[in-house]
Amino acid sequence: MLVNRLGEERPPVPVTLPTVRLRPVEDETREAAARFAEQRVIRAGIECWQAINKVESFESWKAIGAALKIGRDFALKSTGASAPMGRRYSEAFCEWINQHHFDRMPKSTRSVALELNENISAIEQWRASLTDKERRRCVHPLSNVRAWRKATAPNRASGTDDVAKAAAAWRRFIACMETLSPEQAFSFWQTAQAQAAAFVDREARLTCSRGLDMPSNGQPAPL
Repeated sequence: MLVNRLGEERPPVPVTLPTVRLRPVEDETREAAARFAEQRVIRAGIECWQAINKVESFESWKAIGAALKIGRDFALKSTGASAPMGRRYSEAFCEWINQHHFDRMPKSTRSVALELNENISAIEQWRASLTDKERRRCVHPLSNVRAWRKATAPNRASGTDDVAKAAAAWRRFIACMETLSPEQAFSFWQTAQAQAAAFVDREARLTCSRGLDMPSNGQPAPL
């Protein structure tokens, strides 16, 4: 019971406690995991760049491009830039580059490594259609980006280059077959042989229906 100095009762004064809002533990854990994952990507990129003159590979440039993307995104976020351009963005990105030991990388190489990262899914899909020898030749991000652009650029005359697509698909098929054992590959080759025989037979029938003779080599006879 509360009383005043005169001994009279007085009603209790309500006390309002401040509201403390705590962040969910799950959010903090998720953010910590994301920061840890970013640091791992950055560390992998730094290690690949420092060893690039000794061990250069497509996978190394993939790791470098992924690390540079984190730096670029950091510069965009920290400066509020909507695109990777402008003085403030350039200064922030250069500072990040220097802090993470990418400062000896030429700007042109840095740009093409970022382009490799931006299109990595499409470039890896294109690389899968190459032979082992062709893939070994395409190591540097510039050679990969250039060759990928050339191979996937639309044909200006017809809109699409069906012959190039068919050739790429055939190379990819051969590359996949080379990874199989003879027993695993046998049924695929059987199917391919049957499809080829059916195609030749169909073309022979069409040619004969036009009044032409089809020689034994499967090519139309010269007129």
